Amino acid sequence: MSQDSVPVSVDPHETLYVPLRRRFIKEYLTSPEGVRELHIYYGTREISIEEQDLHSFGEQLCLEDSFMAGNATKWTTGEPYPWERVRELLEALLEEGVVTREAPTLAFESESHRKYLAMEARRVAPTEPLWWNPDAPEVMRRLTGRPLELGFLEAVLPVYRIAHPALDTEGRHIGESNTFPEQMRMKMDTEFKACHFAGSRYRNNAPMNVTALKSMMRHWKPMMHAVRAVRQAFLRPDTVLPDGRWRMGDLHAAACAVLAVPSYMLMRANDPVPNGQLDPVLSNIYRVTDGVRMVAAYMLFLPEEPLTYDSPISSAELLYVTDRDNHYLSNRGVCAGPPNLVDEYFQTLMDGRPVANEEPMSFAWEKDIVPGVDYGQLGLQLYSLQFNLWSYMCRAYEQVRAVAESVTPTEGDFWSGLRARLKKDFEMMRPTRLHTATQRDWAEARYIEMFDRAQRGMSTFKEESLVHLKDIFTPVHDAVFEATRKRLRMVVRAKVGDAFGTQADAIADAVAEYLTLERSALLALENVQRETNALLRRPHPERRFTNKDLSLHHRMRAGTVGVLPYLLDVFRDEFGVDIDNSPEGTKLTPVGAPLAAEDAVCPFTGRTASVA
Repeated sequence: MSQDSVPVSVDPHETLYVPLRRRFIKEYLTSPEGVRELHIYYGTREISIEEQDLHSFGEQLCLEDSFMAGNATKWTTGEPYPWERVRELLEALLEEGVVTREAPTLAFESESHRKYLAMEARRVAPTEPLWWNPDAPEVMRRLTGRPLELGFLEAVLPVYRIAHPALDTEGRHIGESNTFPEQMRMKMDTEFKACHFAGSRYRNNAPMNVTALKSMMRHWKPMMHAVRAVRQAFLRPDTVLPDGRWRMGDLHAAACAVLAVPSYMLMRANDPVPNGQLDPVLSNIYRVTDGVRMVAAYMLFLPEEPLTYDSPISSAELLYVTDRDNHYLSNRGVCAGPPNLVDEYFQTLMDGRPVANEEPMSFAWEKDIVPGVDYGQLGLQLYSLQFNLWSYMCRAYEQVRAVAESVTPTEGDFWSGLRARLKKDFEMMRPTRLHTATQRDWAEARYIEMFDRAQRGMSTFKEESLVHLKDIFTPVHDAVFEATRKRLRMVVRAKVGDAFGTQADAIADAVAEYLTLERSALLALENVQRETNALLRRPHPERRFTNKDLSLHHRMRAGTVGVLPYLLDVFRDEFGVDIDNSPEGTKLTPVGAPLAAEDAVCPFTGRTASVA
């Protein structure tokens, strides 16, 4: 309760209502001081009751749909509570909206959903299906203004998102309303309904997608057979721990493997499944499993106390955490899966639960499971490389910002503009927490584990071929680095003047260090992409993979939560220099005009043209 709020007086004879009691999830926890506390989760809110004698009050609150206020004094195993104490509690609950004076209505009215539908009506959407295979160059040009060869797609777009825009035989996007990129999502008739399942999503402002629910129910048993088949192909000797639980990181990898099987079938070069012809069994396990992937990724990277790759989790614990921590919720809708089926799915994926009263089912696409799982593990390697690079980029951002903040600006001068730009970019980083050193250190440690395990998860893995992520992100101060740093120092000094020479050199050095890591990452991405193309039996592009290709990831995510700024855009916009980076070297070009031949940094040697 805020200090400025005015308490709402409660009369002991009035009736109060708990309109969304079915959202309550209760849990007893022990504080660091050893005190047993009752925690009641209520959607995105949490009620913490430390006083031992009030635990029975909290327990009874979870059972009441309505009650006379004065009767709450009797919610105790001992003597009745004093009315003054109960009144204070009820007034706090009233102000937070946990209890109300108005009887709940059964009608579903959601202003947020009305706004969503209005935005959908205004949204410019494609009228014909857009699909990557084989039209990636044209589709990417339409999305970002820059074409991209199909053979570089997985290095730019995470494998777990590639299948989103594809259509199944029911004419639905595999990603449904979460389809990414948004510009590829067509408008489709969808039935929505208020969620009546108990727990965090009960009568949430965002409804559930009943159209997707009906499709899932039609194909449920074949879906469970399919998940068991992919699970069996994914299992490693040490996946299931002695107590039956899984490593959190392996759960994330297994979810990616399930998503990758239909993705592989759609993306392979030889006899791909045509867009619009995917089996709904596969599109439905994709939708359900993508939720598992998101929960696992969140728990590995985003909570206040994220879990390590090796943190154990059971199917029952996954079910509980998913509800308690509001993973069923999104701004477009809540998960439509009935709780009993979600439980069955988690048990099938993690425990290998057999499908009741049925023999194992065979599928025409069984031959695609092993290469599909490999496709998912290659995708995780590409994901680890790309997102680890963004973490290092944010480190360089921090260094550049620290230099800019050390200068006292004059209103309207270059430094004030640079500081404003960097402040804006840092605000973009905040949802990912990569603006903090703690989050970056944590994320980089997880990507090291993920990259290693994804290699070992390949059906063709050999120990002598193992690549260490740490080696890729260890900077090499070679001739290319020195030439690039020298040129960057000249560029920054020309912009800010020799009076700020120390600051100019510090900015240039931070960017040169990042470019060294980016070149190494681009080479590693190119190598894993080559393996991916070999698996899909499609040709690898003849040219090198560049930073301009990789930055398309940021362009596609524009406007979404978690999108990151790109450091080299700062150099282009604030310093007037366009930077091209590839495994072969770095080239700096003034915006709007090519560099003179004697000043150009050779992309092959990193030296100026006059000495190349």
